[in-house]
Amino acid sequence: MTGIEEEVHWLENTVGVRVLRDRAVITVGGDDARDWLQGQITNQLEGAKPGDSIYGFVLTLKGRILADVWALFREAEVWLDVPRHQVDALLERLDRYIIMEDVDLKARDDLHIITAQGPKGDSIDGEGWSSDRLGVGGRQWVVTNDDMPAEHDRIVSQANALGGGEVSDEAWSRAHVRRGRPRFGIDFGEKTYPQESGLTPVAVSFVKGCYIGQETVVMLENRGKAPKVLWQWKIEGPEPPAARTTIMSGQTKVGQVTSAVRDGAHSVGLGYLKRGHEPANSTQWTIEGRPAVPTGPVEESPGVRKAGMT
Repeated sequence: MTGIEEEVHWLENTVGVRVLRDRAVITVGGDDARDWLQGQITNQLEGAKPGDSIYGFVLTLKGRILADVWALFREAEVWLDVPRHQVDALLERLDRYIIMEDVDLKARDDLHIITAQGPKGDSIDGEGWSSDRLGVGGRQWVVTNDDMPAEHDRIVSQANALGGGEVSDEAWSRAHVRRGRPRFGIDFGEKTYPQESGLTPVAVSFVKGCYIGQETVVMLENRGKAPKVLWQWKIEGPEPPAARTTIMSGQTKVGQVTSAVRDGAHSVGLGYLKRGHEPANSTQWTIEGRPAVPTGPVEESPGVRKAGMT
């Protein structure tokens, strides 16, 4: 195996370590923090205990995804693992809905996230939280600036002993696409409805109480269909198409690639397919003139379906 292939193998079969420099931490404190967060995040937070982690979305009032978040529960606070480039927008959006509650929000530039993804990720010790980002199991830690060098070395050393190690940007991207686990800012973003992302099995509760943006989500689930849905694709040829490349069905534009990577003699990718052009209604697709096959919606991919298993 090449270096990249070996690193992807770690992520899927042993453990791969990654400092998530594209993620940041917002702390939520105050006596009403947990009850208030229940009305802000799409997933069920009731009953969460210190040490638990829950994945979900923060939505706009119109039901589009402002950010994906990991809610990390502590004794006195909840820490939100969020996209770094969305920190300011999230603080503005969350603060808007603090009315009379005792809630305190802080962006913590001194805190950083390290994750160990893979079936052996939970074997690495240290206080942290479960964090399955690829459907194979995993764990994450929040560390301070001062502790980062020592904690990073400790976690990588334990990963090495388990048959894994630190992984590169390319391996991280390739594993996400191969496993069918979309990423915020790459495969979905601020114009996306939850159902379009394919992540509702792991990010949305349809039995919890009210939260901001819920009306649109429930309406799409019960009365309509999303305008487009994210699918996995297999594409002829090893050179992956660029993001935003058009997906064609005959002479009709039916979608757009969001990310793609090389996978042996062919390429695999994630890309949106417009409603009405699903496999039952179309028989031939091309991307950059090359034959392409939709292999399944993201919500049924290993990176989503297996991450949602209990």
